[in-house]
Amino acid sequence: MGREAIPRVRVLREPIWGGEEVLADRCTHGHIWLYEKRSEGSMNLFPWKEKRLQTVWRVGKNGRDSFLVGTAHFSPISFRKALTRLVQESETVIFEGPLDRESMATVARYGARGEGTPSVYDALEPAVIREINRQLADRSVQATMAGSFLDLMNVKTSGFLEQHVRGVRPWMAFFTTWSAFLNWKHSMDVEAFHIARELGKQIAFLETIEDQLEALDGIPFERIVNYFNRFKYWSAHRERFSKIFLEGHLQKYLSVTGEFPTRCESIIGKRDPIFFRGIKSAFEKGRTSAFVGVGHIPGIKKMFLAEGYRMIQEEP
Repeated sequence: MGREAIPRVRVLREPIWGGEEVLADRCTHGHIWLYEKRSEGSMNLFPWKEKRLQTVWRVGKNGRDSFLVGTAHFSPISFRKALTRLVQESETVIFEGPLDRESMATVARYGARGEGTPSVYDALEPAVIREINRQLADRSVQATMAGSFLDLMNVKTSGFLEQHVRGVRPWMAFFTTWSAFLNWKHSMDVEAFHIARELGKQIAFLETIEDQLEALDGIPFERIVNYFNRFKYWSAHRERFSKIFLEGHLQKYLSVTGEFPTRCESIIGKRDPIFFRGIKSAFEKGRTSAFVGVGHIPGIKKMFLAEGYRMIQEEP
């Protein structure tokens, strides 16, 4: 069996803080073979077929280690085992903003009030409207772990754009449609948040709901409309994003998400320094796991490296 030309990564077994090191080689068909280093020098070989979370970086300085995790806000699969492992060994768990159902409902209500904002629906090409309505007309939108906008607003997909894009804020129009199109059932951020609450961990947020709403309102209208009008490419974008995220390749991720509406100054450029300062303050104490959207990782990683931190991409 031929192996892909991908470098080895470090995989840690319990406890993850200074735990025993394991070497992993990725083989074909998504299998990962783990070679555990025994004290007597022998090695155990066994296959691991589950998807592994590749977007985790151990960040350390002055003998204190923490973990920076790049998340997918919408995900087709659950990473509960990896997330639980990270949260269990952490004293503090950090998220971008509040993720409880009440806070998410606040975002949904605000997004539904489109007064004084331009209409995405009116700006769309007629052919795009017809195609989106055709594809989403008979899709059953089910409740998701993300407590998605669709669930919170009791969305039905009949005449989708007329019902759910007219009269709402531009970013709400996009995320409602994107969420329905993906039809994915998981959110890494929300899953990690619930795990942290269940385990009684100290939880901190990098921004408030008001901060998040201001950032969302700052997404350029033209970027949203342009992405809608490229709807015929959404399926390809979805597949490429999923593949690259599972591989944990940051540079490839940046190359395939350049046209995505949230790849903008309001969401990335302005917030990365804010996130970095908040995360760095917690990481100075160690034993912290910070969960932020994977799009923020390149900027935050660059800032940590500039201040002399050590960063190693790992698998929990």
